[in-house]
Amino acid sequence: MNTTLDSKSWIEGIDKPISALALGTASFRLADAQRCFELLDDFRQMGGTVVDSGRQYGDSEAVIGEWLETRQAREQMVLVTKCAHGANAILPSVDFEDLVTRELEQSLEHLRTEAIDLYMLHRDNPAVPVGRIVKRLNQEVARGRVRVLGASNWTYERVAEANQYALRNGLQGFAVVSNNLSLAVPAEAFYPRLISTDRAGEGWHERTGIPLLSWSSQARGFFTGRYTPATEHALQGGEVVDPDPFTQRMVEVYGTRDNLERLQRARELGEKLGGYSAVQIALAWLLHKPFPVVPVVGPRTRDELASCVRATEVRLTKDQCQWLSGTAGEGAG
Repeated sequence: MNTTLDSKSWIEGIDKPISALALGTASFRLADAQRCFELLDDFRQMGGTVVDSGRQYGDSEAVIGEWLETRQAREQMVLVTKCAHGANAILPSVDFEDLVTRELEQSLEHLRTEAIDLYMLHRDNPAVPVGRIVKRLNQEVARGRVRVLGASNWTYERVAEANQYALRNGLQGFAVVSNNLSLAVPAEAFYPRLISTDRAGEGWHERTGIPLLSWSSQARGFFTGRYTPATEHALQGGEVVDPDPFTQRMVEVYGTRDNLERLQRARELGEKLGGYSAVQIALAWLLHKPFPVVPVVGPRTRDELASCVRATEVRLTKDQCQWLSGTAGEGAG
């Protein structure tokens, strides 16, 4: 029997079920719409509801909008999109208010909808007071064009400051945070001003109960095993002629000893539990966090999507989770 996604109602302000996984669509292109439609169809059939996009993602919103209209699926889906990425990966300060207007109206047009379920800022700018940001976004909530607000690539200190401001002023704060969290811990930000959730951030989610929408939940493909010591050796030894920049960056960011050990443990545990891949075990690890997590997955094929969904059937013990991350234990339980 095919695995289907469980759903929960844990984003305050959204009355639709939130599926265990969110479908990331940064790679969606109109020129490849048929493939994208097949992924969206499968995701919906498997119980998926949350679709993650952004103004920064090229054709993504347009593809989703066409699919929603063609399938008449708007009421079943939870639309997530993002604004204010900025040319230099920083929230613009000069025309922030006008930028929100422009980008929101573009998103509504491309997504062919009257309202965004979860509207997130793609980046932060500590030079911009949180009050200015919160007030502007709440104007769109009041107009009914946005239902719930979120923050992506914000530090937890800034999110807390923004939410405290909102509480004091009777406004809506951030109901969701979208930062990176995965079994593989990046040695540094893959791109400038990306934020990963550390242990203090995890503690914040536990205390507040605010969900984490985790991007790069599978560490950009690290757990496929493509980025191993052999790859690193070949790069450093000049054995790879003109290696692609992405592979080089993957080795720099994820090719640490700790991460390679996590990869090996994920392989071992996957075999022990009945033939799961390291990718699936890494995703299952994230789903066993003691706070609400919705991993964003970005499959390119239908088989990859099915593999991601199958990961949700894996059941891990607390000891196994700690063993995978290397925080405790001598065995996989």
